[in-house]
Amino acid sequence: MTNAYWVILPAAGVGARMQANVPKQYLPLDGKYLIDQTIERLLSHEKINNIAVGLSVNDAYWLDSIWANDKRVHRYIGGKERSDTVLNGLSFIMDKHAIKDEFVLVHDAARPLISLSEIDDLLANNNPIGALLAMPAKDTIKQASPTSENQTQVEMSLDRQHIWHAQTPQKFKADALITALIKAKKQGLLITDESSAFESLGQHPDLVEGKASNFKVTLPIDLVMAKALLPLLDNH
Repeated sequence: MTNAYWVILPAAGVGARMQANVPKQYLPLDGKYLIDQTIERLLSHEKINNIAVGLSVNDAYWLDSIWANDKRVHRYIGGKERSDTVLNGLSFIMDKHAIKDEFVLVHDAARPLISLSEIDDLLANNNPIGALLAMPAKDTIKQASPTSENQTQVEMSLDRQHIWHAQTPQKFKADALITALIKAKKQGLLITDESSAFESLGQHPDLVEGKASNFKVTLPIDLVMAKALLPLLDNH
């Protein structure tokens, strides 16, 4: 197993659903930027040595990050969509740092509550295709359909035994991931996470059960919950 891992951290978006006047990754969380909390947690793992942060070309906040001048944190320019930013990150670490067929991790900048034990479990997975953290669904899942009155109604209930909520990090080999993303992009497919690029090729990454605390900060209430949980989270 590789002794040191790269993490690609796409952070070029604005997080419109947060309804904030700054990109959500730069909102304050316990006295630091949200993204700074995420980076700190990742670098606290003994097998994560480098993080490639994909930022908007017009990013006006990164220079104030506590990690802006850390040699383990490398800035590159992201793209329009998340998948574009991940592609740019893969090209960056492959071209500039000679990464090729090693496993790399991709993590959401807005998931600051990832624990060391979750990362351990993900790195221990031996599926050669790759793996991702995910949570099995607990609630009854409804498939919806629109009505003629521009409303939404239940079409059917789905079997929650087969439903998992995808999380990050997701772990894939760098060269395989860039190939999968490029193929999916050429086909015009909607790629919302790295696993879906492999799924479009008929490949099946493993699901590694994560924790409910590893949620993505998306809405204002999520930031409140993250602030409450941060000092209580068991990082081991």
